[in-house]
Formats: sequence, structure tokens, C-alpha cells
Amino acid sequence: MKTYFYERTAYKLSEQPVPQYFIALDDFFDFNLVVDQPGSTPVPVLLAESICSRLADVEMFAFLIEDTRKRHRLDKDGETRIAILTRSFLVGYLGAARALLDSCATALSILYQLPLKPGERTFANPEFWQYFVGRVPNVQRRYHPMRLFFNEVMRWCNETADRIPPIQVLHNQFGMYPARDSHLRVADDPNADLAVMDAELLRLNWINALDLHLRWKPNLSMLCEKVCVDIQSSLK
Repeated sequence: MKTYFYERTAYKLSEQPVPQYFIALDDFFDFNLVVDQPGSTPVPVLLAESICSRLADVEMFAFLIEDTRKRHRLDKDGETRIAILTRSFLVGYLGAARALLDSCATALSILYQLPLKPGERTFANPEFWQYFVGRVPNVQRRYHPMRLFFNEVMRWCNETADRIPPIQVLHNQFGMYPARDSHLRVADDPNADLAVMDAELLRLNWINALDLHLRWKPNLSMLCEKVCVDIQSSLK
């Protein structure tokens, strides 16, 4: 029986298509899942729904950032309104991206029985990688090339206060009524420091918040697809 786990996520509420690898995984469940007790949900289904939910959250916040620009572009004080909403939605986006990474690390920890407590099941934990390579080195090698990407996501989350500065910082540089989108920029720079940002603004690398999603989406999708393969393998 199909589980339709992806319909219990934000994909159900949006026009964003469900990634094909989630649909394929549910097709696999249809033919390979055995329910031991009536009313219980097999762990692989719970893991799949957890990962799918968090990717749907990432997509939702990216949509909200894009939609607010279309919706408020012509409003009175629209630029300021868009800048405020963009910052709030981007904070949500970063939280969803970090939660997705943690959901994937949790799934791998459970699938391969890594001796970690729930709070330790994260790609940020060196012990996760030590146990992972020790338990299933061939599987770990599939994820190891993504560690630089994982570190980038976690660094953005840890440096949110500096990466997404107050609007006043940009007002000081570009004025109250700047060129279009100047107030929508965020610091794509590890040297961003809120305490001295006014003096260094032009030396930092700034990007549009949506550019971050365009850069991260392929890797986030690839990660989810990899974990779906491991969930399938656990049932063979």
C-alpha cells in the first residue's frame, strides 16, 4: 500500500512539484513494506516524511521570498516592506535548511545504527563522521564530498546576525531610497562583522537572498535523493 508521505508536507499546500525521487520511494514502499502491527508506521516511512517535510519547508520559504517581491513591488513604501519580509523569510529559510541537514543525518544515524544520541545526529558533529565511516565506509564515501556544502549551510546559520544585517546598515550606505534591490542584499562573506560593517560595506561580497537558494537547491536535492537510496537499501 502506498503511504503518500509527501502529501503530509508543505508540498500538499503549494504548486511546487514533489521531487520525483520521493514519489519513486513511495512506489518502492508500495511493493516492499511490511507492516508488523496494525496502526503502526514503519520507521523508513517516518524518515522519508521527515526529510520530505524539511525540503518542502525550504521550498516554501524560497517561494515566500520571491512572492513578497512580486506582491509588494508597487506598494507605497514597498522597498522597505520587501526588505523587512525578505529578512524574516530568509531567517526561516536558513532554519529550514539546517533542519533538513539534521533530518538527513538523523535518518542515516538510524538506518546504520550509529551509536549517537538524538542531539548528536548532525553533520556538524565530528563523531557522526567517525562512526559513519567506521560502520559503513562505502556509504560514507557517497556523502563525504558534500561536507564543504554542509559546512557552508551551517556557517550561514551560525552567522545569521552578521550575514543578514539590520536594514539601517544598508540605509547608511545606499540611502533611504536606493537603487532597486539594494536593501535586499545579504552578506555572502565570512568576514561580515556587524560591529564594523558600516566601514567595510563596500569591501564585502553581497548577494540577493534568492541567489542563495539557487546555489543551494541542487545540493539539497542531491542530498535528499541520496538518503532516499539508503532508505530503499534498508528494505532490500
